[in-house]
Amino acid sequence: MDKFWVVTLFHFQPTENERGILESTAVDEFNTLGIEEFSLTEAEVDAILGERSYSGGDLPETVIDEVESTVLGRPANYRFFFDNAKSAEEFKAHCQKEILAEVQLEQHESQDWNAEWKKHYTPILVNEIFEIIPSWMTDYKTKTPKNIYIYPGMGFGTGSHETTFLCLKLLTEELNFPLQTVLDFGSGSGILGLSTFKLFPDAQVDFYDIDPEANKNCYQNAELNKLENLSFRLLLPEVRQQLKPQYDLVFANILESILMMEKDYLIGATRTNGALILSGLLKHQVPGIIKSYTEQGMVLNRQLDKGDWSALYLTKAQA
Repeated sequence: MDKFWVVTLFHFQPTENERGILESTAVDEFNTLGIEEFSLTEAEVDAILGERSYSGGDLPETVIDEVESTVLGRPANYRFFFDNAKSAEEFKAHCQKEILAEVQLEQHESQDWNAEWKKHYTPILVNEIFEIIPSWMTDYKTKTPKNIYIYPGMGFGTGSHETTFLCLKLLTEELNFPLQTVLDFGSGSGILGLSTFKLFPDAQVDFYDIDPEANKNCYQNAELNKLENLSFRLLLPEVRQQLKPQYDLVFANILESILMMEKDYLIGATRTNGALILSGLLKHQVPGIIKSYTEQGMVLNRQLDKGDWSALYLTKAQA
């Protein structure tokens, strides 16, 4: 790719449904390479941090909260990446016709590509136990006993999203029994299941996703962390029947609509006294999910929030 094109929407404030439709359209009709959402420019972040100096993932929670409080409620900006001018121009025209936002199209040289997306990934300190490190930062000196290197495949989880961060925080702070079997349902990059290996290397982990590219990215991350020889399977919908009847721990960091649609399966796949970590939830969606799952025998142990997002740690009570 000698060049790439970026369509940026400034000050865009869609509903969840409008955003979902636009992102699906960008992928299905205009073949976007990737989508990035941001609320603050580099200049605005610099203005918040001022003279304070931090490195890597060492931003204190108070500073993170300060940045988050600045962006809450304000319109966001979105970047859509393309590998050809025609798709980018047609998508720009579509946006100008269909949505209320300032739209900008830029062309970049390919040598800018890696720098453009890599600059948005830095180490993420989950807690004093666990840290997520971008795969290219091989010289980074972590301060935690456990860590994982992640290569951010296009569209799959890297730990930078609040929901992934919350799931790992719940895993490392709430789980109080050894794991033998784990299901990462909607696994994407595999960050949740692979992180479990860092704590329980003898576990058996099933990664389940609807996208073959997600499984490729998951295996790539397994290799990065020298986990490729551990016990795991990469499963797609056509072999869903090969999933185990029940697991000690089930992760489901997916959309609220899928959590509702797959509720019976996810509860059934969690063994008695096992754990179910749910995320992908906006705060206003949490009460409905809690009500729906606890009515069927799950017990809420902890809810964690970060920004607009939430994650739940549930256990399955004795029948």
